[in-house]
Amino acid sequence: MKKTLKLTKFDALLDTDVCNAHTNADLTLTLKMGFRQVNPAGGAAKGTHNDYGSPSGTPRKIIKWTVADWAAWKTGFCRSAQAFWDQKFWLINGAGAFAFKAGSNIFIPNVYCRFALVGSDASAGIHHHVIDVVRLDPSENWFGSHSTLYDSKDTLAVKKGTDSKGRAIMQRAHVHEVGHLLGMGHVDEGKAHCPASGDTNAGACYGVTDTDKNSVMGQGMRLDPKHGAPWLTALAEFVKAEGPSSVYTAPAAKIIAATAVMKRHYPRTTAEFEAGKMLTSLLPGR
Repeated sequence: MKKTLKLTKFDALLDTDVCNAHTNADLTLTLKMGFRQVNPAGGAAKGTHNDYGSPSGTPRKIIKWTVADWAAWKTGFCRSAQAFWDQKFWLINGAGAFAFKAGSNIFIPNVYCRFALVGSDASAGIHHHVIDVVRLDPSENWFGSHSTLYDSKDTLAVKKGTDSKGRAIMQRAHVHEVGHLLGMGHVDEGKAHCPASGDTNAGACYGVTDTDKNSVMGQGMRLDPKHGAPWLTALAEFVKAEGPSSVYTAPAAKIIAATAVMKRHYPRTTAEFEAGKMLTSLLPGR
């Protein structure tokens, strides 16, 4: 089976045709981003643009995009963000869904998480998100970006904070922003020190402990199993859409919520599934 669901934040493709006794199903989330140039007014080579695009923001020096630099920035953004999020998680299939036969056995696949980022000019088609992008003058080291306004240096690693020992916490802002586009909030959202509503860009929402600060949805670059949440959301939609399997129906008492992990697990036989037994592989692969 190869089935695509067009969800609100991304498209999702589940491929169970690849499954065998040693290969899991593939779940690919595709995020389509449209990029739009922000250039100096009046066609000038140089100009300014305020932080956050706000009339009250500090003016920052910007320069006009060239054809070559625009193409290179889009390519670099998409390749590096895709590489960061792609092939990092496996989903433990707790529903017993998508069972398949291999020889005399019936297997329950787990799910290998893939990510594709498709970027093009905003005018080129339909996108999940459209982002304006300024090209900063080389003399500028900081610009106030937000969810729909990026700058040309967002793909570079910059210091976003320090840990309890004074060590720099570095982040490439574009991978953090893609996390938001996939549906994730800041690392400390939901905790008492982060506003329950309104501006979740408050500093405390980016982490208070060293562990949280270093999260990619905090100030750093670390991925954790909880960042597999977008794939879990998509998997739940596929389970709902497909309904009961004609090959195997899991006993209700054995069904549990799917979970995301960061280590490969082989498909399980029905006996292993019902026993709650996990077969872990330390080898690369799906």
